[in-house]
Amino acid sequence: MISAVVMAGYNNKWEVKRYAKVVAEHYGEKFIETGYKPLREFKFIENGEEIRKPLIQYTLEKLFESDLISEIVLIGHQMLLEQRLGKFIEQFEKPCCILNQNTPISEEVIQRFNIIPRKVKYNSVAGNLIKGYAATTAYRDKKHALFVASDSPLTSKEFIENFVHLIEKYQEAAALIFPAVFIRGKRDKFGRLPLKLLNDTEYQLPGPKHSTGRQGFRLSSLMAANPYLFDMNTANAAYRLRKLLNPNAQVKLFKITHNLGYPNVYSKYFIRRDLSIKEVENITSAYFNGKLKIIPMLGEETTYDYDGTDLEFRILTKMLNSNQKTQKQI
Repeated sequence: MISAVVMAGYNNKWEVKRYAKVVAEHYGEKFIETGYKPLREFKFIENGEEIRKPLIQYTLEKLFESDLISEIVLIGHQMLLEQRLGKFIEQFEKPCCILNQNTPISEEVIQRFNIIPRKVKYNSVAGNLIKGYAATTAYRDKKHALFVASDSPLTSKEFIENFVHLIEKYQEAAALIFPAVFIRGKRDKFGRLPLKLLNDTEYQLPGPKHSTGRQGFRLSSLMAANPYLFDMNTANAAYRLRKLLNPNAQVKLFKITHNLGYPNVYSKYFIRRDLSIKEVENITSAYFNGKLKIIPMLGEETTYDYDGTDLEFRILTKMLNSNQKTQKQI
């Protein structure tokens, strides 16, 4: 069994405006989210009746249902989460607590993980990650925890449990474990380009390959991490680079890889087209100062997250209704 930390943080208004501008300039999409994203309601039709659920509840339902999840920690807007989800959470016996993302990181945690406050601000992604981890039994036992994004409502219980079993296999050897989800087409249903890599791992997936032998991958809503085994001070910078279509992020990424001793990453990916999963593992392991394991998996639906755009909202609503119809037929 494993502890789960659900990341339900939020940005201030300035950050939201800045991100909306990035979305418009680099992705050509309309940003519509003005409230607290984890509680954005999505609706589907069941037996002719309209059902509404906050985005985060889709994920929580899977975690509560799974016998492989021992406890759940939510970190975000504590008051709003308690108001909206309090009665829902009370239905279950599984331990679940809600933390305020604006709580400072304790001095004990700062000392234990050698945290540099200016690199890991208390309300940043890394700050929320470490505060959530510190509230779990995994923290006391120095084990991995499962970190779950609150904005991917199609992530299934089956995918979560398959990944948890893989965590058990690699937790002794890796500090961080990520699923690399196979994307069959040139673009996914959101129109996003996958990261094309040679799959040189033991997990070979059926499906089309590019003429160079590469396959497309995207990150899912899950990761496993043991902060005792890597440098937490690198986490925020890595998170900010996740939008690789942003030219500024690309420049920063290539500077980082060059400084790590990998000067030809641009050439390997865009020109030679032979960058492999194991090479990405080596680069990221050097950056995090801790071993990272990437596991190719099937489950494209787990990559569809709601970042706040109109397109994502409409497509996810359609998918959730289609998924509900499929479950009824089964």
